[in-house]
Amino acid sequence: MLIERLAQMYVHWGNPGQTGEQGRRKDQSVLALHQFLEVIEETSEDRKALFTQSQQSRRKAMKLSYLLLASETEPEAIFDAFLRSGLLSSGQRSNKPEVLLWLAGTEAIARGIHPYIVFLIMSAYFGLEIAESEFRWLRERSKSSNIKLEEFIVPGDLTDTIGEALKEPRRLQRTIRVAGMPLSASAFAGCSLYYIEKILALVGPIGALILTEMIISARKRLVSDEISTAQQAFLDLFTQEETEPKMPEEERKTGLEAFEEQGLPDPDLIRTTTNIVMYAEAKILKSTLSSMSDSEIASLLRCLEAIAHERLLNLISPGRQKRVLMVIQKTEDVVHGQMLRDAQLFTQKLLAAYAPKKLKPGVTLSIPEELRKLISSLLSRE
Repeated sequence: MLIERLAQMYVHWGNPGQTGEQGRRKDQSVLALHQFLEVIEETSEDRKALFTQSQQSRRKAMKLSYLLLASETEPEAIFDAFLRSGLLSSGQRSNKPEVLLWLAGTEAIARGIHPYIVFLIMSAYFGLEIAESEFRWLRERSKSSNIKLEEFIVPGDLTDTIGEALKEPRRLQRTIRVAGMPLSASAFAGCSLYYIEKILALVGPIGALILTEMIISARKRLVSDEISTAQQAFLDLFTQEETEPKMPEEERKTGLEAFEEQGLPDPDLIRTTTNIVMYAEAKILKSTLSSMSDSEIASLLRCLEAIAHERLLNLISPGRQKRVLMVIQKTEDVVHGQMLRDAQLFTQKLLAAYAPKKLKPGVTLSIPEELRKLISSLLSRE
């Protein structure tokens, strides 16, 4: 994700390093990123508090960033907001690199990307040397925060089998990606510290920082029964990741028929459905989820990347989150064809949520063009 987001910034918005932003000004910009990270973390439960931060900020781009996040502006509208502000006009050319930096960071936070990842994306925009130094700073900051994991074990099947699961690290890594950080953290919250440390080594240094904080948070807000439910849901996903037994050579099939029959997930389907979830307006998405059953939401989660899991789960109540996890626990493996039907059902409901109660003939739904293309692409699949 980090490389993908950084590449998008360079392709669409250029490279600040080529515009002469050096020396003292660059140092000030990096310090502003430190402040941004701290403020975003402090206001994670109450984005309205960013209105106060916007009044205290002297940087115009930073002030606008806080205002947009405080008002929970949709990600797709953030670029237009920066454009209308005049900060990207030709008369502001000398400040354009900094403005583009804050534009990218604001859009990423609005999409629900973790603040650590956003910070690394933004700091990497200044070049490899600063990216490495800021990553080291982030790690040291995490170590000095006095946030440490303590032993806390919740009995359950995952607790009993995690040792065996660690013998298949690649399969465990895939399951963590499919489950997403929130569900994974809730499941691991009840595991032995010995095993958690081994899991943290699997997800890499950035993932370890994020997962550690999420595990601590999960332990504070979840009761033992909820952790047990998350453990069972994660274990079910891990079981589904089990490699299919090899077939004799003469029984193997090739081409699309074999792909579908083995029930392997279609990466393009997952990517398309994920993009639809990330592009859709929050209020429309919330309305769509309210029209879906718990089982339909559980099925949809199987068609999404981890980044979209977090956004969906944040739009439903904690009680419903628990019910959805219980459905996942009881659901059997799904084949590619079923995943496509689940994704298309969600997309149809999303379209219905975009449509006004009385749609006049010939009137086009007010759906962003990029989202319209994704929806059309998904619904045209067979």
